[in-house]
Amino acid sequence: MTSGPTPSVVAKALRQSRYPLIAFDLDDLIILGANEAACELLGWAPNSLDGVPVFAILSPVDQPKVEAARALLASGATQGHRALRHFRKADGTEFEANVWVRLTTTDAGRLGLAIIERGAAAVPWPLFDASITIAGIVTDHDWTIELVSSDIERILGRSPEDFKGSSLLGLFQAADVQNFLSAVARVTADESKATLRMHVRDGDANWRDIWCMVVTMCQHSPPRLGLAIAAMSEFGLELTSELHRQLAVLGGDVLDGMDQFRSHMPSGNFSTRQ
Repeated sequence: MTSGPTPSVVAKALRQSRYPLIAFDLDDLIILGANEAACELLGWAPNSLDGVPVFAILSPVDQPKVEAARALLASGATQGHRALRHFRKADGTEFEANVWVRLTTTDAGRLGLAIIERGAAAVPWPLFDASITIAGIVTDHDWTIELVSSDIERILGRSPEDFKGSSLLGLFQAADVQNFLSAVARVTADESKATLRMHVRDGDANWRDIWCMVVTMCQHSPPRLGLAIAAMSEFGLELTSELHRQLAVLGGDVLDGMDQFRSHMPSGNFSTRQ
């Protein structure tokens, strides 16, 4: 085992979820702890996953994707992601499931938290909070912004028209562009969603901290991009499990809807809720 978060910190994180949850070391991908729901799902005895390599419960086909996603989390380039993984049970059988992975920081260090969501199981976090403001952005293949929901004005103090026709990368602080490009490369290869911290100019010409979830909207190269963004000031500096879910699920649904009906979208404002 490596020197990471203390057992008490890991145990506290595991107790907070009754859904399959695994805590793992970001440096060597060793499992630091798994709750009973995770052990039961994977066919392991309670507490027997502690110290086991993550790849012992995953199919070898996922190893390159997991390594790449881990590197982005460990570097701080992304704060979380959602992806489809192939899990291997103790008896050797395999199953597919969505996994929600996020970076969490404690006084004792950083670790990864992964919740496994299989089939039609209940969502692992509470229902959506109507007070959360998420704006959707969709680009063309040149990454020029085509669609923006009106919620962007609540987040950045700028109208959607200010963004349409402008370069997506031109919105970001120069220091953030490389992390964003790395996230795009990962979601393109993995067909997943990545969440990262970005800085965007607001209506007062100040840099505003936001959480940004990015997905690809097609299989072309380069792909059209979809972004769901939320103001960091509303949630604090750490990407909570709830905000991660809001961005990944609600944000993803919004972007899918915007893209599906983009030819029918009004020229005026439309909100994320609409």
